Amino acid sequence: MFVESLKCGFNVAEVVKTFGIFVIDSKLLTSSATGKLSHDKALAMQSTKTMTFKKKLIRKFCAGLGMLSLLIAAGCRPSTGLEFPANEVELLKLQRHKYGPNEELDSKYKDQVAGVMAALFGTPDEPAFPFPANDASPFRALVSLGNLNASAGPVASVKDGKENLGLYRKHCANCHGLAGDGAGPVALTLNPYPRDFRLGKFKFKSTPLRVPPTDEDLVRVIRHGIPGTGMPAFPNMPPDEMEAIVDYVKYLAIRGEVERRLWDEVTSLAGEPLAGIPGSLDTAQTREAFRKVLVSDPTSPISDILFDDVLPRWVERDARVSAVPTAPAGVEPNDAEFNSLAGVGKELFLGKANCIQCHELPGHSATQAVNYDDWTNDWVKTPGIDVEDKRTFREFLKAGALPPRLLRPRNLTLPVYRGGDESRDLYLRIKNGIEGTPMPSSVSLNDEEIWALVAFVRSMPLK
Repeated sequence: MFVESLKCGFNVAEVVKTFGIFVIDSKLLTSSATGKLSHDKALAMQSTKTMTFKKKLIRKFCAGLGMLSLLIAAGCRPSTGLEFPANEVELLKLQRHKYGPNEELDSKYKDQVAGVMAALFGTPDEPAFPFPANDASPFRALVSLGNLNASAGPVASVKDGKENLGLYRKHCANCHGLAGDGAGPVALTLNPYPRDFRLGKFKFKSTPLRVPPTDEDLVRVIRHGIPGTGMPAFPNMPPDEMEAIVDYVKYLAIRGEVERRLWDEVTSLAGEPLAGIPGSLDTAQTREAFRKVLVSDPTSPISDILFDDVLPRWVERDARVSAVPTAPAGVEPNDAEFNSLAGVGKELFLGKANCIQCHELPGHSATQAVNYDDWTNDWVKTPGIDVEDKRTFREFLKAGALPPRLLRPRNLTLPVYRGGDESRDLYLRIKNGIEGTPMPSSVSLNDEEIWALVAFVRSMPLK
């Protein structure tokens, strides 16, 4: 039976009963979600009495559908009752690290973590955020609840189609998954896999390693896509929708980081519950009350996770942006000095910078073995796992992990640059490295040397 509730407080089941859309004889309906009459039953309804009833039912259905349309137009959307799935891979990994054979965390503590997460961050239909009680706190500017609501929930349009809702599910969830775990319905068909936001790591950004991306970085990736991957470009997305999705990606990343820290905390307590957590967090009222208490209690261990660890990293990111100095003459292929500067870059590539360790050149073989990215290494390095023997990690696949895939260094002779093809993009990739991959930052190179490498990298597809 279609009993979803509406975000504005209406219950669809009550609307359905009021307008008589459903009848007690459920055999007349094959789809409770759409209200379509069974085709076979319809053919069997030959009597005048039955056909009259059918016409009345259709009229009532149309009236009910009209009412639902009005509710949606007023900003009310069906709530699917979905909950975010737990990060079972992280829990399994921690249990393998901390517990003995065949030991696992008691289910009541799993329920406690689920309750805390729902209290702090809400559900896929009705998001929440642990905004501090202090209105002047910089944490309050991280996301807008209005943007989260625009991205969350089922896809819908209101105000004559001028305002779109459910943006994340419409544009992102098919690849990135409901919880941002990178394991959406099509994830297995893509190489590389879609990004798992829950580690709080992003590859292509203007900030150094271990610093989250800026909003501008996220906008750039969404706007232009990532060439050579399944990440498409959205060049025509309206700015307000782009902003809403950016906030939702940050929300999923922050939520994922907090959940990982909570699992680490609870698996370290030797069977003791998290301190300061009420016995039940299974209703919206208890969750909201707990959230209000939490954000005003600096002594809570969960407050430490939020306000001393996870959120400060996101607040500080704009101040950590790497400046890109003015490029010297010779960086662009049309420059007269291009070949000369590229020659200097080649010497660095083969020598001081040691890029050849991973990236092959014609006539020069790479020496570094291929590796996994951080999203895979996060769990394949768990004790007892042998990536050559699927039986050793079958449990992890059942928990939601994607099969391990080797990460191969970029073939620089092809003009496909995932982080952007402008000279400043290449500068940042070399200067800062690429988060979550073996590509390191260039701490031993000065700006002139980095620009020379940029020129050489840009020259390779031309040869």
